[in-house]
Amino acid sequence: MGNPTSHVRRSLSWGVIVGCFLLSMILLVLTTSYAASFPGFGLSLSGNSASAGAKTEQKLASDHPDAKIKTGEKLQKKPLCDLTQRRTDICDMEGDIRVHGNSSSVLFVTSSGLQESYRIQPHPRKGDHAALATVTEVTVRSTTEEEAPKCTTKSRVPAVIFSNGGYMFNFFHDISDALIPLYITSHRFDGEVQFLIRDMLPWWVEKFQPLLKGLSRYDIIDLNRDHEVRCYSHVIVGIMYHGDLYIDPTKSGGLTMLDYGAYLRKSLGLKRETSIKLANPDEEKKPRVLIVNRKGTRRFTNVDEISRMVEMSGFQAVVSEMHENKSLAEFAQVVNSCDVLLGLHGAGMTNLIFLPTNGILIQIVPLGRMEDVCWINYGAPAVRMKLHYLQYSIRAPESNLIDQFPKDDPVILDPKAVFEKQGSARWVSLYMHRQTVKLDVERFRSVLWHAREIFRQPWN
Repeated sequence: MGNPTSHVRRSLSWGVIVGCFLLSMILLVLTTSYAASFPGFGLSLSGNSASAGAKTEQKLASDHPDAKIKTGEKLQKKPLCDLTQRRTDICDMEGDIRVHGNSSSVLFVTSSGLQESYRIQPHPRKGDHAALATVTEVTVRSTTEEEAPKCTTKSRVPAVIFSNGGYMFNFFHDISDALIPLYITSHRFDGEVQFLIRDMLPWWVEKFQPLLKGLSRYDIIDLNRDHEVRCYSHVIVGIMYHGDLYIDPTKSGGLTMLDYGAYLRKSLGLKRETSIKLANPDEEKKPRVLIVNRKGTRRFTNVDEISRMVEMSGFQAVVSEMHENKSLAEFAQVVNSCDVLLGLHGAGMTNLIFLPTNGILIQIVPLGRMEDVCWINYGAPAVRMKLHYLQYSIRAPESNLIDQFPKDDPVILDPKAVFEKQGSARWVSLYMHRQTVKLDVERFRSVLWHAREIFRQPWN
């Protein structure tokens, strides 16, 4: 294979599905990036639960005068909730707000005669019925002082209410649907905010405790089990969403995914901010390549062979299964110690967020015409985090599907037709659930050559 060439990628074509379910395609306009073509359909794009010391809330008797806070009619000039966003509903309220977790109620106390009532699912997958099936509704409504339940606890910090429902068993969705939106929503409070979680998954809170503690100094409240009437002067129901693995600086006061990367390094104790740099062609330093392998579907069947080719190409190979018997912080440190993340399209690619700046993500695209989705889900986010991105599309002989179908079958030649004529369930079954990959390491060699050359380039 010849050396890669460059061109600019400006728009994306037909919509396809991603992961284990369908996602809506979006039009994505990119800023500075360059692309190098590889054989087949492929292309390569590059550019640059609570702490032990948590503060204890003040318990108040239901008739204690301190339980009363100012009514909100002078503070709340806008509607209680914004239902206009495509992917999430947000209720941002200031005044006298009372949260009764056991009844899934958030009450805005006012004497102004305001009458508003909303039923909110506090999760950024609005319109995705499969995801929202596990998300409990929260009722947000105005009420009077006479009708409102008395406060049993009072907090001097704001509260953010969100749900652990949806696809929280998948690392991509953990980050994209929960943790990045939570960062966007709560970063401005600089730790002075409390999280109230509906449909709380204790294992999820434990797994991501370092990241949650990086945003809040206060105890996390399990709203499903909470019998208190909690009073706040500022409550946000729902979390803000800008896109998959994306923070829009125009909507977040200038925050970007680079800021999110810095927050991850601080919260998880990641030491490396930038990747290795090779000053001259004769330098013996070896960039580290983490080969993320999977169990079951969409996995490499020749990992040892890939590892040898990586070593022969001037890298140090590290092979690991995603989060295998490691805590989030431990696996993040493994990723951060490497300069390149290499893997098949899937949730494992989300670990790009732990790579040092100027590192490289190499995504292997399985059979199925997934190039555009692979770019949207992981390529564009990599570039936003100032990583280089290389995308390699396999050919039919590298997929085990060639052993299951004739070479001229639409499954091999026209995956788009399979999707259009046989439906999404069939497409998912074939290309996401039944496919394994035996990478053609000789064909892949030029991608590794290109990756090594990147480390010799000046940093932007």
